[in-house]
Amino acid sequence: MKSRMKVLGGLFATITILATVVVPLTANAAPTGDLIFVRNQDFATFNPDLAQNDSIFIQQQVYEPLFMITPNGQDVKPWLAKSGTVGSDKVTWTIKLRTDIKFSDGTPMTSADVKFSLDKATAGEGWGFLNTAIDSISTPSADTVVIKTKFPWAPLLSDLACFSNAILKNNYGGKTADEFFKAPIGTGPFVLDHWTPGTEIKLTANKTYWQPGKPYLNSVTWKYVVDDNTREFMLKGGQADINEEPPASSIASLKAAPGIKVGLFPAAQSRFLAFNHKVPALSDVHVRRAISYAIDRKALIKVVLSGNGFASNSILAPNVGFYDAKTPGIQYDMKAAAKELALSKYKKGLTLEFLASGGSIEDNAVASILQASFKKLGIKLVIKTQEPSVKRKTQKAMEYQMTTTGWTMDISDPDELLTFALSPEGGTNAFYTNYKNKKVIAAVKKGQVNVDPKVRQAAYSFVQKQVAEDAMMGFLYNAPYKYAWRSNITGFAVTPTYSYHMEDVKKK
Repeated sequence: MKSRMKVLGGLFATITILATVVVPLTANAAPTGDLIFVRNQDFATFNPDLAQNDSIFIQQQVYEPLFMITPNGQDVKPWLAKSGTVGSDKVTWTIKLRTDIKFSDGTPMTSADVKFSLDKATAGEGWGFLNTAIDSISTPSADTVVIKTKFPWAPLLSDLACFSNAILKNNYGGKTADEFFKAPIGTGPFVLDHWTPGTEIKLTANKTYWQPGKPYLNSVTWKYVVDDNTREFMLKGGQADINEEPPASSIASLKAAPGIKVGLFPAAQSRFLAFNHKVPALSDVHVRRAISYAIDRKALIKVVLSGNGFASNSILAPNVGFYDAKTPGIQYDMKAAAKELALSKYKKGLTLEFLASGGSIEDNAVASILQASFKKLGIKLVIKTQEPSVKRKTQKAMEYQMTTTGWTMDISDPDELLTFALSPEGGTNAFYTNYKNKKVIAAVKKGQVNVDPKVRQAAYSFVQKQVAEDAMMGFLYNAPYKYAWRSNITGFAVTPTYSYHMEDVKKK
């Protein structure tokens, strides 16, 4: 990983990325097969700026970016763009566009669409922080976009590969934003058929997709099924084709089931115990450190992940750029936990509330293990359950005390997470925790504006160490992405940055 980041850090001298997407010059074959996904998240929006995991994967089948994260999650390749070149001034980027790209309504994609999309993304309140380095965007020709950054910026092509920088129609095709996002038009392999909130969303094949012969499927339907067991029964019974993130406790059963395949995909993701620092007790660093010491990660991995994972020691996952393996984090140590709690004004104990996702076997197992461990420390943990979409709203509204949360990298650079979770530009009150540390914010900024990988590593190592010492959140575990599908499904894979290309999937 370090050698890769050295390459990224030295991009500015000679970078020219040539198109690697090669497609045959043949007519589109008629798509066949109707695939059904089951998942415990309800689709929420077609607005890229508002997207979270509940919506990102589905949006990516309708919209596409200029560059695409490679299958190993460690680089980018041209997609709607043909190439990206940075000038000798290190701040002027010239993006050449493919000229064979059409939106699903048949209109060609031009630089005007790109400028509109990137300008909107930069101004966004959700993911606009990714584009804070962009100073201006110009369009000297229909197939050329020139981006000037405020300072040398190594992650730019990774940023442009993020779902939030997907290319939309210029001026929303003459519609209002609300109208457009109810009937979105993109360059992707699928188009919206219907969306019934709380039930399902169905996409059908874009028969004029720019990659001839794709997609292979006629349609994909994502059904919202909260209960883990129900999704498993649907998969085994043939009512579903792919089960998104089945609980680890069911992996053995799924592997043994006839006609079922299981994939444990390498992941650039982490699971955390989020603390609301607005809660008086959790504003005390000693309470947070005590709780972090009292997390029995071995028990979590054994029970929750069935051994498929490892204890987390950093805000960054191990396969993310600039991860520092020397960051010790805070690991399970009940004696150290007791000492920390004794340094707080809650040394005689306290009561806290844990917000769990209803229907989630894993989330409720985490709650039970934490409850038992915290009891030994003198902390009574009251478990409250909410339906997953309600739980997310409660967390964002900062109306919780403790809850599980997670992060998956969407790009090949750590700046996305560190800005989102630690910098004011992230716009999330530090991942909805209200954590504030001026030295950490300054270090994140230093890592952003420097292209020297040694400088960036030093800054990000400091961030990882300090955030761990402050127990901003409790680091739980790193685990693979878990999917199960019927054996007549081929071509399905999940990248480390948690995306999948449904245009490559077939149903026999």
